[in-house]
Amino acid sequence: MTVLPADDHFIQIYKSQAAAYHALIAAEDADGNLLPALQSIASFAGKRVLDLGSGSGRVPLLLIGLDCEIVALDVHQAMLIEQARQTSISAKRTQAKPGSKLPRLVQADLRGLPLAAGWADVSIAGWAIGHFTGWVNDWEAEAERALEEMRRATKPGGALIVLETLGTGVQEAAAPNAALAAYYQWLESEQGFSRWVVVTDYDFGSLERAVELCGFFFGEQMAERVRTNGWSRVPEWTGVWGKALN
Repeated sequence: MTVLPADDHFIQIYKSQAAAYHALIAAEDADGNLLPALQSIASFAGKRVLDLGSGSGRVPLLLIGLDCEIVALDVHQAMLIEQARQTSISAKRTQAKPGSKLPRLVQADLRGLPLAAGWADVSIAGWAIGHFTGWVNDWEAEAERALEEMRRATKPGGALIVLETLGTGVQEAAAPNAALAAYYQWLESEQGFSRWVVVTDYDFGSLERAVELCGFFFGEQMAERVRTNGWSRVPEWTGVWGKALN
C-alpha cells in the first residue's frame, strides 16, 4: 500500500483536528443544494450506501433520515470518532424513529475495501480521491485503484458518485489547480462520469468565524481573501460526478 506523506497539512487535520474540521464543513451547503443533486443521480431510500473517505460525516448526515443502510469508511480513526458523535447528535435533534439506522463506521483505506462484491446500491467518494493528486507521484494509478474498488463493491445497476471541490472563495466554478483539472478530465473522458456543478457556499454566521475556519483549513491566503471581501458567506462550488453501472 502506498504510504502517504506524514507531514501533509490535510492529513494532520484529519488525524488530530476532527472537531475543528467538522465545524468547517457544518457551515457548507448553506442553501441545501447538495442532497437534491445526489438524489438526481441515485435513489437512496431503503438502499445500501457506501461512503468512502467519509470523514466526520458530511454525506451520512445528509442521508441519515432516508432509511439508508450506510457503511462510512475512512482511514483516520479521529474522523470516525467525530462522525459517531455528530450522527448521534443529529439523530437526537431530529428525533429519528426508533430503530433508525446510524452509519456503520469502518476504518480502512478506500483502495482496499473490506466489503463483499456487490454489497452497495450506491458508492460515494466525497472529497477523497482528489487528494492523491497532491499525495502521490502516480495519482492516476491510485485513483484507478479506488474506482475499481468502488465498482467491485457496487452491484450491477447501481451508481457511483464522486464529489470534489470546484473552488473556494471564487466567483466561477473551476478546478483549483492543474493537477485537479487533469483528474476531473480523466474522470469524464476516461472513466465515463458525467459532471454536475453545485453551489455549496459556506455560511459561517460572522466574518470573524469565516476568517478563523477558512484560515485553519485553507490557509492564511484564503483567510486574508475572506477578510478583505468581508465575507461571512464564502463562495464554494462542488463538482458532482455520477455514473450508472451496467
